[in-house]
Amino acid sequence: MSKRLHREREELYIMHAELCKLFTNPVRLKMLEALGGGEKTVQQLSLDIGISQPNASQHLGLMRKAGVVRVRRDGNRVNYSLRNPKLLEAFNNMRNVLSDILSERHSLMASGGGREE
Repeated sequence: MSKRLHREREELYIMHAELCKLFTNPVRLKMLEALGGGEKTVQQLSLDIGISQPNASQHLGLMRKAGVVRVRRDGNRVNYSLRNPKLLEAFNNMRNVLSDILSERHSLMASGGGREE
């Protein structure tokens, strides 16, 4: 592997880790899902996910800094949207995997099975 390719690969690992770190907060995961439905204002997002507007603004600021959301100003309104819809697809895939794991656990518990080794 060339040095350039190795550097690019390392940079991708770092970016991947930083993006995953951003989404360790369930509020930001909820925002990601809500923004999957299209552009929203801070007020709409705060109502959709049940948090205060200042709290929503704080989370959106982190998401904007990470390059996850795009901002569009319309007069005094600020609208947010996902920068890349593939991000939502990736998180939906992860949710499907987690749902499968959860279903397996519940099935195992219902059958009286023990822990997997």
